[in-house]
Amino acid sequence: MPAPHRQPRYRAIADELRRRITAGAIPAGALIPSESALTAEFRVARGTIREAINVLRSEGLVVTEHGRGTYARPNLPIRRLGPERYLNRLPQPGDEGTGPESDRLSDEQVDAEYHEVSADPELAEMFEVEPGSGLLKRRLLTSAYGVPQQLTIAYYLLNMVAGTPVADPGREPWPGGHVAQLQSLGVAVTKVQEVVRARVPTIDEVKALRLPIGVPVLTVIRRTYAEARIVEVASSMVLPADRIALEYEIRV
Repeated sequence: MPAPHRQPRYRAIADELRRRITAGAIPAGALIPSESALTAEFRVARGTIREAINVLRSEGLVVTEHGRGTYARPNLPIRRLGPERYLNRLPQPGDEGTGPESDRLSDEQVDAEYHEVSADPELAEMFEVEPGSGLLKRRLLTSAYGVPQQLTIAYYLLNMVAGTPVADPGREPWPGGHVAQLQSLGVAVTKVQEVVRARVPTIDEVKALRLPIGVPVLTVIRRTYAEARIVEVASSMVLPADRIALEYEIRV
């Protein structure tokens, strides 16, 4: 008969520390016990404790910072996004804090970089225009509560926005988002199409969004229509999976 499988000791220790974190015995943001304390408590070698901590770090439950130590990852505000976020209009008096802007977090800041580029074959296909057509590329890093929330690479047709306030990165964050930007140009959005996927973040995304090890991202590809015309493309909207919730209502 084969010998019964026995869980490695470091896995059992990781399970116990995970239980303490999720139960609140080690509160969010609190340091976990030192390696010396855990070595004495569980009566194992220091290397076994480090393996257990690595398991929790890979799961995104703990964060290690040089000079501070290892601590339970703080609970971050969850941004809830649903289809209604595209039902925007130009802001009116008395709209503050209500209505279509409810998806926005308080203290929102946007680091915006705009550049004029030519459409490569992939972007030309997404816009249904000729390769080489002029586009306005927008890189938007959105933060709230001092924490990055979203990294967006999006494009407008250059001949539609050139010389308008929409082409000014200093106006970000724009109340009402890109739908209100288009409305300010007299372009009425009739449809927004999104494709959502999950994946492991790139090194640049980890750095920009300050992602702990083990936290995946949701990616959204978006095309915005005015009747049959595609007027905006977001080739990459990257959302940390620990800070976002996508909400949908499906009626049948």
